[in-house]
Amino acid sequence: MASGAKVMVQEVASQIAGGDNILATRLRQTQELVSTIGQLKGAAMKAGQMLSMEASDLLHPEIVKILRQLQDDTAFMPIDQVRLILSRQLGREKLGYIEDLSFEPIAAASIGQVHRATIEGQPVAIKIQYPGVAKSIDSDLAVLKKLAGIAMKIYGKTGDVDPIVDEIAKSLKKEVDYRLEATNIELFRSLVTDPSYIIPQVFDKYSTDTVLTLSFEEGVKINNWIASQPAAAEVEHFASLVLNLLIAEMVEYGVVQTDPNFANFLYRPQDRKLVLLDFGATNMYQVELRELLRTLTLAAFSGEADLVLKEIIKAGYLHPNESAEVMSQMKDLLALIGQLAEESAQPFPFRNDPWLNQIRTMGQSLAESVEFTLPPKDLLFLGRKLGGMFHMLKDLNAKVDMIAVKQRLHSVSIKETGK
Repeated sequence: MASGAKVMVQEVASQIAGGDNILATRLRQTQELVSTIGQLKGAAMKAGQMLSMEASDLLHPEIVKILRQLQDDTAFMPIDQVRLILSRQLGREKLGYIEDLSFEPIAAASIGQVHRATIEGQPVAIKIQYPGVAKSIDSDLAVLKKLAGIAMKIYGKTGDVDPIVDEIAKSLKKEVDYRLEATNIELFRSLVTDPSYIIPQVFDKYSTDTVLTLSFEEGVKINNWIASQPAAAEVEHFASLVLNLLIAEMVEYGVVQTDPNFANFLYRPQDRKLVLLDFGATNMYQVELRELLRTLTLAAFSGEADLVLKEIIKAGYLHPNESAEVMSQMKDLLALIGQLAEESAQPFPFRNDPWLNQIRTMGQSLAESVEFTLPPKDLLFLGRKLGGMFHMLKDLNAKVDMIAVKQRLHSVSIKETGK
């Protein structure tokens, strides 16, 4: 019997028996869900990780914890299978031009793996999608949707997780379309012209819907660079690259790579450049939304929590029927965010444990208190991006002049590029 069916049978039996049996059943149901969710692979595994971030206020903390701990232990494809896929996708003639193909992948994840090679003397990175991943997205996410719904019923949570899972499905379908990713890369190359950012070049002749060939870009993994304990001046420069890129993507251009996984970046300490990788999870945002987000951010940074609260209710990001307690909690959270740009707090330390603990506590309390507000679909992946980049700066122990960031945010020109 499938896990979902088992859980529902247990629920009916517990309600008939009543009493202490309900508590025992809750425990068995949780164990059953944890066991099943912990076995998610491929698209479902990645979707589960995303759901843990985007719907943390709808799911029980135990389920969120398990989803966040999902690990991709998919065995990578052997070299013979890689060559067979390349031959079928590119043709035998083009395969003949691919030399020095690495025996093992240099990177592997839930959707595909990357091999290093050489084409006409130029080092390249070839991303090969696992067979069947794209076709399984709908069925994988249908399972995840059912599990999430059952988890909500078990713990008496209200709300509808389906729209969030649907948005995740749209994002995953973009990620498995390597032609679309190639288009995203070219768009980024045309927009982000600052030489401080390195964006790979696409090899169109050696790319298909499920094979993407790019120039191989050297760099140090972010975790490794952080572990090297770089000097304060280097940390400051790196932080400026991250924050300027964030403003360019989210405000200036509205073209946002929404997967902030550390593995999607490399750093070149020798020439102080940031390498950007993996543009599958790229979303476009309209001028009106970017204008609103800039206005609200600047108001929050200026300590205008009342104004921001009024505007987010007006925009539909907080339901007007929420309790006075929720309204007060939101105002307090906005005031805490405003501390980022207070003069006395500069340069602001991103590894600020008291402040972070307050944010975490307030955010959790707010998530548990809301009754009518669902996570806004248009902000889902922007929150993911912001959280990931903040986490990067925190791990680096960056100290940033946020007043200068505020000025940069105020002065940047919003361009008509997001769709």
